[in-house]
Amino acid sequence: MSAPDALRVVTLAAQAEMALVRRDTVAGPLLAQAARAAEGMPAGPLLTHAAAMVRGEPDREAVRQAALSLCRMALQEAQADMLGDAPR
Repeated sequence: MSAPDALRVVTLAAQAEMALVRRDTVAGPLLAQAARAAEGMPAGPLLTHAAAMVRGEPDREAVRQAALSLCRMALQEAQADMLGDAPR
């Protein structure tokens, strides 16, 4: 995955994370968008699972917390991918 692609996933995952923190209704669509952008990356399955959880039961606090944890893990994976492609 190229650095610009990884940067896009980092940006989308960070936006989804903030939407989850704020309990914003756009968290689910943002997670879905981030998951599509992360296909083929280690962050992809994490974001896909988080999006499915939020889509299934968006109003449950436990679901929101679990999705937030998955999103943060995916964000770390995407950042590692992005930094791994950085010139040394």
